[in-house]
Amino acid sequence: MSVEGKLDFVRVLVSYFIPPVGVFMQVGLGVQFWINLVLTLLGFVPGIVHALWVISSTGPGGRESSTSTSTFVALLLAGLFPPVAVFMRRGLGLKLLINCVLCLLFWLPGILHAVWVVCNAQRR
Repeated sequence: MSVEGKLDFVRVLVSYFIPPVGVFMQVGLGVQFWINLVLTLLGFVPGIVHALWVISSTGPGGRESSTSTSTFVALLLAGLFPPVAVFMRRGLGLKLLINCVLCLLFWLPGILHAVWVVCNAQRR
């Protein structure tokens, strides 16, 4: 995995907990950051959704990404239903089995694994 892929994983994780920081890491102190800050102050979930949209739709250098919608949906599902997100990206296989076991035993590691798979799969 490239350095950019690892940074996307970190940005997504930060966006689940502190959405404005994830947006800042992606686009800086631009309009999107201020929109996200207001959304997060008004309601935490809209801030997370907006942060994931900004991260998935903005590629390196601020360019629009061509796979933004599918990545956005996969990142949302990774936080809600991790095995579904892994299935969307990898289909049936070992990664899905690992994710199901992680989700059955411990929900948070299942989410982390799903986010990792989604961020790693978008680079291929």
